Amino acid sequence: MLNRFANIKKLFYLGVAVASTKLVLILFAYSFNAETYNLFNQVYYTASMVILFGSLGFNIAVTRIKLSYKLVAVAVFANVLIAYLFLHVTSTPFVNGFEITSIILYAFFSSFGGIYVFQLLFSGRYKDYVFLTLLYSVLHLLIIPAIIYLHTDLFTVLPFVTLLWLLVGFPRYIRRQESSAKIIKEFYKVGISAFVINSAVSLALAADKYFVNHFFPLELANSYTFAWGITAPMFYIGSIIEQFLFSESNTSRTNILTRGFILSTSLVIVYAVCVIFLIILFPQILPASVDYNLVLKISALMITGYSIYVIFHFPINAYLFKSLSTSKQKTISLAFAIIISGFLALYILIFQTVISIDYIWLLILTWSYIFTLLITKIFIMFRKETDNENISPIMDIKNLEP
Repeated sequence: MLNRFANIKKLFYLGVAVASTKLVLILFAYSFNAETYNLFNQVYYTASMVILFGSLGFNIAVTRIKLSYKLVAVAVFANVLIAYLFLHVTSTPFVNGFEITSIILYAFFSSFGGIYVFQLLFSGRYKDYVFLTLLYSVLHLLIIPAIIYLHTDLFTVLPFVTLLWLLVGFPRYIRRQESSAKIIKEFYKVGISAFVINSAVSLALAADKYFVNHFFPLELANSYTFAWGITAPMFYIGSIIEQFLFSESNTSRTNILTRGFILSTSLVIVYAVCVIFLIILFPQILPASVDYNLVLKISALMITGYSIYVIFHFPINAYLFKSLSTSKQKTISLAFAIIISGFLALYILIFQTVISIDYIWLLILTWSYIFTLLITKIFIMFRKETDNENISPIMDIKNLEP
């Protein structure tokens, strides 16, 4: 009984910590005018794209391969530079040198810190993980008074926030002994494999907000981003359920999947109904920086599509990493890499306005991508399952910024 209470308490704290990052983004919509809110979203989702590639699955790699802080920092900084250069060539999000430097530094500090904060969770030090994740959110709140009352430039305060977070968290990180640079190749192999499986969906969820805030009209961009802000907690519900399933001692397919589907279906439906009814019954709760009709229409579409995905994805993902062999994971990783390449080419054409789409087609494209990944994963997992799978679980990556 005490064990069960401890697990519930742990999941509650983890849920609060992870959800806090999205709550901060919603508060920005209420605190800023439409122009400032849109500028922040442009910067934030540009950085989110860079952070995904900057981290590159190193969250998992540092738990398996001993590599010094120095070498990890060099690898992360190189990834960040390459990722931003790719964005600059394909879509040119910013042209000012100071602004570009600010985003690169913000992404580097967030990526490096996020890797070692996740390592704390992976090592069982969830209290340190919760503290540092909440601190990440609280420090981002400093952006609001800095801009409104001190009239500080957004690009000045952003890297300062993540640098301060990194300096506070650094003493708590798990230090690894110095090791040869020769193993960095293996470090990348482990990281990329984890990235392909666990960050493939996050990539699409960041890419659509990046496109919306850079290329859509102001009112539509703000409404779309805010609608995502109130839809995203469904993913946190799924993430909490996934962590609960990771704690299960019975790793059978029936136990993991049945429990997961029941929990995810019931909680996601309750959340979806509550959000839609709140918007319909209390339209005045929406911030002035967004359009009510657009938020209602877009959030209804988002909640419908993403709720189906969340209900299936998290229990299936928990079963994959909890119960199946690493051979399944490697096969899925290879298949995902092929799918990502195909959709990446399509996204590049959209970024360069070779293909013109509206927000509905953007949603359809995102759903097509994530459901293709999900169906592929299910097919590989259950195609030739045997009773004698060698269990070699890897915990799923929980990015600070989805």
